[in-house]
Amino acid sequence: MIYFDNAATTYPKPESVYNEMDKFYREYGVNAGRGSYQVANEASRLIDETREKVASVLNVKQNKEIVFTESATIAINLILKGLDWNKGDVVYYSPFEHNAVLRSLYYLKDKYNLKLRQIPVEEDSLEFKLDKLKQMFIKETPRLVAVSHVSNVCGLIAPVEQIAKLAREYNSSVLVDGAQGAGLVDVNLEHVDYYVWTGHKTFYGPFGIAGIIMDENAEEPATLIHGGTGRASERKNMPQQIPVKYEAGSSNIQAIAGLNTALEWLQEKDIETIFKHEKELTQELIAMLNEFMEIDIFIPDNLENHFNVVSVSVSGYSPHNIGKILDEKFNIAVRTGLHCAPETHEFLGTMPNGLVRFSIGYFNDKNNINNLKDALNDFLI
Repeated sequence: MIYFDNAATTYPKPESVYNEMDKFYREYGVNAGRGSYQVANEASRLIDETREKVASVLNVKQNKEIVFTESATIAINLILKGLDWNKGDVVYYSPFEHNAVLRSLYYLKDKYNLKLRQIPVEEDSLEFKLDKLKQMFIKETPRLVAVSHVSNVCGLIAPVEQIAKLAREYNSSVLVDGAQGAGLVDVNLEHVDYYVWTGHKTFYGPFGIAGIIMDENAEEPATLIHGGTGRASERKNMPQQIPVKYEAGSSNIQAIAGLNTALEWLQEKDIETIFKHEKELTQELIAMLNEFMEIDIFIPDNLENHFNVVSVSVSGYSPHNIGKILDEKFNIAVRTGLHCAPETHEFLGTMPNGLVRFSIGYFNDKNNINNLKDALNDFLI
């Protein structure tokens, strides 16, 4: 199989990740923080070590806390549903948000009568209109600004640093959904209150482990999940220290072990080298797709602000049919439809059928691009 669905999850994973996760249950698959014996201590040490590696890969400063969750969606829900909302609070969000953010915001809109405002973006170039956004902030002060670091539909890299800095001028909290770029796409978190990441995408780790980089001065969301933490067991209430207050229950230590190894792999391969490989291969993909008159490509004009996702429409074919042909006839895996980002497709004018999405990973190569070109030539010409 030729795999072009790395925005859903990177595949395959490094061989070392498979080996470590198999080794986990055989050699140290016990609960962390619940025992004083040697293997339990090793599991606890692994969690601490993995936090440090996440901090290293994301260039996290000492004034940030790292909270582990089971998925980015859970992390986003923990933040948004844990904040102390007031009726009529104003939330700004980009047109490129995943349903993890969108559905949470619309739930809160109904519950607290929030005012949801979309961050302005130029329709043709996909450039954020920061001057206009500032004028909007003057008229309606933001309570929260939410922005996707990298769009999972068009690959647009948002100007996170500028948006966050502007939001801070109005004492707004800032949430960045980093699921599509964490670790590979550089980001300055100085003015970001909550940066959400996941292990199974650009970290090249397993499912089941994700988290939040939380600023020490950020509003602390209320604890939504209560339970055992392995410490202060005599207390009837949850401990209030971060990250413990958000990590009730048994940790997914096998996934943490896989993530730990994936982060080692990232650093050994060199993050800049991986980023450069994916960026260059994405540009080759774009150049190849541009050879076909039947194909329209939905990406930003400025490719400096673009990462490894390329979505297209094909004249005469529905996205579903393109995906079906590529899969069944050529064993090429792509993602079709709305990509859990309906407002992105509303913005791009690609509702209701969506687009065909190609997303590049480290394990793709030029031969994959050539094979895709041969496949497209087979049924488009």
